[in-house]
Amino acid sequence: MAIYRTESSKIIIRKVFRDLRLQHSNWIDDAIEWIGEALEHIGSSTQLANKTCVLSMKDHRHLLPADLYYINQVAVNSEVTARTEQELDSLVERVKQLNETIQQAQEEGMSYENTVVTLQEINSRIAGISQVFFENEASLTPLQYGASTFHDSIHCEDCVNINAKHEHTYIIDDGYIKTSFDTGKICLSYKVFPTDGDNFPLVPADVSFKEAMFWYIYKKLLLSYPTLVNNGIDYGYAEQQWKYYCTQARNAANYPDIDRYESFMNQWVRMIPTLNKHDLGFEQLNAREEYRG
Repeated sequence: MAIYRTESSKIIIRKVFRDLRLQHSNWIDDAIEWIGEALEHIGSSTQLANKTCVLSMKDHRHLLPADLYYINQVAVNSEVTARTEQELDSLVERVKQLNETIQQAQEEGMSYENTVVTLQEINSRIAGISQVFFENEASLTPLQYGASTFHDSIHCEDCVNINAKHEHTYIIDDGYIKTSFDTGKICLSYKVFPTDGDNFPLVPADVSFKEAMFWYIYKKLLLSYPTLVNNGIDYGYAEQQWKYYCTQARNAANYPDIDRYESFMNQWVRMIPTLNKHDLGFEQLNAREEYRG
């Protein structure tokens, strides 16, 4: 069945403690990484969260967000005022300065609580300004992914592709997003692995996911603590259970509800193909086709 809610992976860690009666906690930091690995193995979109941000391009490129897992779409918004863009730039620069101040204070063993409070306030302001870029979807112009062998972003003064005269595009290259224009703001919609307030991964609230996480952690623990096999469960059995519940969790997460069934039907049962939905941000992609004679 469809899954809607998520819960902290702390629940999974408590389950491991409870079921295995472990007497130490040396493995908890490793378990956080193992849970992330297990979620990637399951690979369901339900376990991901949507996120947006605004990136300021310089020299055709910008480093991808650290939490990015999958890009939905990239767009530009030409209706945002220059004043708003300048304010965003100044706040981002201020955040960089504060982060450097915090790092220096940590190295010198000094207090930096007030700086953290200021940083949080500025980040909240940045989030508010960034939403201005996404308020009116009609003002967003999606960018196509670049197909040129000599993309504008890799041109130099002595080797410009004179045939690259086209609508603006973007490419992903070596951890950077690169655009055909030199400077400007881009609106990025992407998916992330959600986390709770303590940065523990959030997992879908489903029993199959809980069992899958448990068995993945258990089989990893067997590699570090061979004495666990004394309870009669060896690595082969744990691996078998993990594969079973991994598949079950993936199927449970991908199972649609009634509205998603309807959406899927409306996208596929058509006489006229819809070929321009990318330019509209896929708005009304699942609107039912109607004939008017």
